[in-house]
Amino acid sequence: MKFCPNCKSVLIAKEGMLKCSCGHAERGSIEIKEKIKKPRDIEIIDEATEHIGDEVLPIVCWNCKNTGVYFWMVQMRRSDEPPTRFYKCKKCKKVWRSGK
Repeated sequence: MKFCPNCKSVLIAKEGMLKCSCGHAERGSIEIKEKIKKPRDIEIIDEATEHIGDEVLPIVCWNCKNTGVYFWMVQMRRSDEPPTRFYKCKKCKKVWRSGK
C-alpha cells in the first residue's frame, strides 16, 4: 500500500497510475496479496481423550454401525451460539461433531 506524499491518503491504482484525491499522481502499480489459512478439520482427536466421560448415548456410529457413543460439548463460537457436540464411538474410536 502506498500513500500520497502530499496529503497522506491511500493512492488508488487507476489506468496504470497511482492517483490520489488531492490530484497527486505517479507511475506504478500495486500488487495485492492475501493468504488464506485453510481451516483445520476437527476429525482426529489424540489418545489423551480416550475416556472423555462416563456418559454413553444410544446413538449409532456412522462408521462401524455400533450403538453407543461417548458425548461431550465445547463452546467453539460466541456465547450466544449453541455449543458444538462431539461424539466418540466406543468400538471404533471415530470422532465426529454436530453443531446443531
